[in-house]
Amino acid sequence: MQTQTISYHPYWHARLLEYMKNVYPYRDIRYLDWWITNIDQSDEKCWEKCAIILDNEKIIGCTTVNDARLLIDSEERRFFSRGNTIVSPDQRGKGLSKEIYNRVNLYDNWLSVGVTDIAWKIQPKFVKRFTPIRPVNVYISVNWSICMQLFRKVFGGQPATCQYPEHLSVSRFEKLQKVSDISQIAFPSQGQWMKDHAEFVRDKAFFLKRYYDVFSSERYTIYQYLLRGESIGYVVVRPTRYKGVEILSLVDYRFQSRQDEVKAFKAAAKIAKSNNKGLVITLSSREYTFRLLPLTIKMKKKLNCAIGMPKYKEYFNDMLITSADSDLDFVYYR
Repeated sequence: MQTQTISYHPYWHARLLEYMKNVYPYRDIRYLDWWITNIDQSDEKCWEKCAIILDNEKIIGCTTVNDARLLIDSEERRFFSRGNTIVSPDQRGKGLSKEIYNRVNLYDNWLSVGVTDIAWKIQPKFVKRFTPIRPVNVYISVNWSICMQLFRKVFGGQPATCQYPEHLSVSRFEKLQKVSDISQIAFPSQGQWMKDHAEFVRDKAFFLKRYYDVFSSERYTIYQYLLRGESIGYVVVRPTRYKGVEILSLVDYRFQSRQDEVKAFKAAAKIAKSNNKGLVITLSSREYTFRLLPLTIKMKKKLNCAIGMPKYKEYFNDMLITSADSDLDFVYYR
């Protein structure tokens, strides 16, 4: 077998999309197309980090990246989020993974979120600077609407349609205000919300790319969290299904103070209840304790994360990662 490893170029878009559609049959082709389109719209520094393995012009493996903007000690740095790395099932065991990881070893400003258990065992053997960081946890919050959902599931009935009120009251002084225009959000300087040593940029450009220009923008709803009329953060939610049950996903959240992050769970529970949904799923790298209001449980499932720069291990261990980062929102649940 004569194989060749080449860098990506937009010329390969259609063929790479067809390949990914075949090796990832359960992933939405719109997501895969969006992922590759983001690569197309980047530059050669991004393209050269995406490798395609060919056997007589037939794609048999690939690794890809998308741009990720991070702040390290308040300075914006360019990183690359690795994803959709795979070798065709009938080509495994032939050393092709090593070819892919040789490409990864050419740079170190990468991060991977949601690394599969198989890759988690393989990559430390071939990726020189493979550095595990704190995993992403899965939290499930429950409210009383679950009773009605179970009743409909057992006895039949149409699932509740999602309707998002313009305003929701969380407490006497805390309100949720639906964002109808991105200009309503008061983004902090540099898109830095928490002043952590390392954090993902959350500014207007990020919101436009991630929630408005994405293939399924209609499914996202954004709320500002108001305390005594002043915005202190935001939450992003969308309806989804998990193990066959209609639930709400808390996709993303940011607050000006880390102490206020738990308010995101209260906000999501309030939104879910207003839509007769009894469960909220949240993916977060934070370690939150068991909570009663709302009742929130940390599941055993954890999503593996790693970086390529060991010197920043402690920074990234303390960084907030949600399902808006990498491709967790698209591949972990529908």
